[in-house]
Amino acid sequence: MRLVHRLAATTAAAVSVLALSGAATTASAEEQPGKLIGSASVAVTEPAAKGVQEAGGNCNYEVSCTKLTNGTLYVGVYQGTNFGNDIHDTFEKTGGGTITARFEYNAGHGTQYDQGWFTQSAGQTKYFRWQNQTIDYCAQVVGILEVSGQTSFQTPPVYMC
Repeated sequence: MRLVHRLAATTAAAVSVLALSGAATTASAEEQPGKLIGSASVAVTEPAAKGVQEAGGNCNYEVSCTKLTNGTLYVGVYQGTNFGNDIHDTFEKTGGGTITARFEYNAGHGTQYDQGWFTQSAGQTKYFRWQNQTIDYCAQVVGILEVSGQTSFQTPPVYMC
């Protein structure tokens, strides 16, 4: 739960951000939960008609999680810097061998993918953030970890209303 609370409390300015341009900024190790492997942003064409969307997950207000054999997978939905939502997928790997994986999420309109495959060993925490995503009112957002040679693992949904 410590990771989840840190993620919820961390602002965009306090984490490492690897933008599509390749520019990076770094926070101190104490402020930076896990290792950010990338970030993506999409244009938001118009603000949500119903204003700020409420969310609810099974781990806390904005986060859902699922315990796997070798770690915990989280998805968080946060108010973005513009009119969209930021979606965070996190995998805290606690055991087992090295995996090759990628992060995804689905909010009801198809799967969104991160910027590519990464490797992860026991004891490492990695995450990916999609910025300013347009999420339908009352959508259910599911975090997904696709592991090469295995299967896809997913979180229970974060309910947007």
